[in-house]
Amino acid sequence: MVGKMTTPHSVIFGGSFDPLHNGHLDIMHYVLQTLHAKQLILLPTFCSPFKKGFLLSPKERLIMCEMTSAYLATCYPQAHIMTCDFEVMQSKPTYSIESVRFLKKTLGDSTRLGFVLGWDNYAQFHLWKDYTILSSMLSLLVFDRGNHDLTSFNALTQGLGLKDLEAHFIPFCSAISSSYIREQLTKKNCVNEVFGQIPSFLVPTLKDFLHKHLL
Repeated sequence: MVGKMTTPHSVIFGGSFDPLHNGHLDIMHYVLQTLHAKQLILLPTFCSPFKKGFLLSPKERLIMCEMTSAYLATCYPQAHIMTCDFEVMQSKPTYSIESVRFLKKTLGDSTRLGFVLGWDNYAQFHLWKDYTILSSMLSLLVFDRGNHDLTSFNALTQGLGLKDLEAHFIPFCSAISSSYIREQLTKKNCVNEVFGQIPSFLVPTLKDFLHKHLL
């Protein structure tokens, strides 16, 4: 279903967060400030079934999410913001269906949970484990970096052929990507030199942490 959005009470934002950057933070602000979600759950992966190689360890990425949750809690005292360590603690690739089932059981939430994902992941949604079951459990919030429009979104949604799917297109221009930051930080030996070139991409509260652990 594509139509007027009713923001879910609880929204999950999962990802590798390698590293967590201002593009991620902008999405979190949008969910809390514009969509007025009452709960935001950051869900860092141990490792993604669709991704190989990480710059930071699972523990370091978990700590970044916990620091960001604490920061956002000061900005939005009316909301409940938390980091879930479920996937990191599995110490193995974990499918989204496992995490969603765990969170629904933990939260005791019988309603659909909101689930943040980007266009690329949405286009591969049919490859996710038990995606038809997921489509009945989640309200997908598809954030686009400005490369697509509502017409192409509707066509992609119809192509998935999921009658229970509730998905919403959110145009969200952001040129920042974790892959670009990783590329810049790893292509040279001097982290100090490269680190100084990308400060605008990094969450201010995480800069010291990242600098220390990358060194």
